[in-house]
Amino acid sequence: MNIFNNLRDHLFKDRPGEAPGQRAEILVTLILGILSSLLLLLVTRNPITLAALSIANVIALFVLFQALRARYNQLILFPVVMSFSICLVTIVEGNGTHDLLWMGNLGLFLLANVHSRKNLTAPVILAIVMILTFAFTGIAELNGILENPFNTTPQYIYLNSFFFAAMMAAMLAIFHRHISLLQIVMESRNAQIEGRREFQEINQTLEERVGQRTRELSEANEQMQQHTTRLQAVSEISQEISSNATRQLNELLDRITHLVSEKLDYYHVGIFLLDENREYAVLRASNSEGGKHMLERRHQLKVGGTGIVGYVSQGGYPRTVLDTDSDAVFFNNPDLPNTRSEMTIPLKYGTQIIGVLDIQSTIPAAFKSEDASLLSTLANQIAIAINNVLINEHAGFNIPSRKANRHGGQPVRRQKQSGYSYHADGTISTADPVTNQILEKALETGETVMQVQPSKNNPSTLAVPVKFREQVIGVIHIEAAETNRTWTEDEITVVQSISERAAFALENARLFEETSRHAEQEETIAHITSQIGASTDFNRILKTTVEELGRTLGAKRTFIQLETSSNDKAHPNRPVKDER
Repeated sequence: MNIFNNLRDHLFKDRPGEAPGQRAEILVTLILGILSSLLLLLVTRNPITLAALSIANVIALFVLFQALRARYNQLILFPVVMSFSICLVTIVEGNGTHDLLWMGNLGLFLLANVHSRKNLTAPVILAIVMILTFAFTGIAELNGILENPFNTTPQYIYLNSFFFAAMMAAMLAIFHRHISLLQIVMESRNAQIEGRREFQEINQTLEERVGQRTRELSEANEQMQQHTTRLQAVSEISQEISSNATRQLNELLDRITHLVSEKLDYYHVGIFLLDENREYAVLRASNSEGGKHMLERRHQLKVGGTGIVGYVSQGGYPRTVLDTDSDAVFFNNPDLPNTRSEMTIPLKYGTQIIGVLDIQSTIPAAFKSEDASLLSTLANQIAIAINNVLINEHAGFNIPSRKANRHGGQPVRRQKQSGYSYHADGTISTADPVTNQILEKALETGETVMQVQPSKNNPSTLAVPVKFREQVIGVIHIEAAETNRTWTEDEITVVQSISERAAFALENARLFEETSRHAEQEETIAHITSQIGASTDFNRILKTTVEELGRTLGAKRTFIQLETSSNDKAHPNRPVKDER
């Protein structure tokens, strides 16, 4: 069975570049033509016709051999030679124009069409030769040149010539249509194959992109969830700090350290406060066992001294150590042996440093870039809570309360800021602060307020507070175009939802701006520091310092002046002042 299948594929399966079915079509028709010519060879007796048919069969076998080798240029030879042989047989041995062998020319004409494929020139020429041969044979019979046993008439010649021409024209039209349809099918199949290939490529590309995008979205979603979880944790810590604001300072600090450790999963959290002389940062609270041992021996670090806490308590900028084994500033504390990364954030009230929040983790590189901004926000809230407790206790540091007026010490009323207004014509403009009962009530209560009885002078109004962490930071004020407008529950819900999202977006924007500002500051400091440290020449350092500061700050004049000492007198050429 396999041998038969292999033979069939070898004989009839199309080769590359061939039209569908072309090879099978050629071989089948050629074999049938050869069998017919061999049959004709068996029934003839005349030496002339035997010789002609023998030559035709030899040529047929040659053409078949070439066709098996996928060489189709000589195929037209068989119909031409065979047509000549049929004409010779009918004239020499047959019944002239009345011989049925003339019908064989129709088959040969069809064979010529099959073999020539799209080129119709050879079949048309062969048809003309066949019809003319038939007509001249009849004329020869009429004129006595050939025998005329059946009394051939001109009408018989005309009718049969027309019959041959009509049949050949029909074959030509049908076969041409067949070739055209076959070409259309071939083009359609090629287009489908190409379309399928392109679709597979596009599908594969889309799958890769979807997979990549899914991974990116998954990572982004995971990061967003982590960030949201940490934001929620910081929010809960802030609420706890607010609810414990009436406690004693030590109780409040101890509660804060435990909250930060539990909510954010940190190994050690410590709060340092500067002493009255601002010389030492004193550990006042800690959650870890090592921190408690440090509290027992009244652990303190010199401001600007060894370690990250001393560094931050003087500089006032957060410092992160992702690998404690390689950081030059990190101080290896024997009470906290498991520390692998650390972040220290200054506690500042206004511009004054009052302490340091020290957070340590057992995981290397535990702190992300956004943690500095997030924990700085928390540190600011801790500083405010500490300041409020110190004010209430009338102890601690001389830090003015932001609730007190500079002149009389009375609480300062909330400053209303400008906002934006949308008008009915689609324009947006800045809006000056407005005062009315609805806005005041929304600000004071933090609840949504509506105009109960609108009038011509008092349109239907809706005021929705913008709150973040239960603190009112603004109001969305909407005035209806119609006087008797009644706000539906769905409309109020929409405005409240927008208010919540606006508050969250504003807080994110504020955190982003603060982070960007800190990053720009750090970049500026690093750039100037690198420029200064690039030289060991005394004068060059002074010039570089004033030049970089002047260019960075856009100052009109920048100068640096060194204090003169007794050593300077020994070096009269040493400069004491450089300015730009």
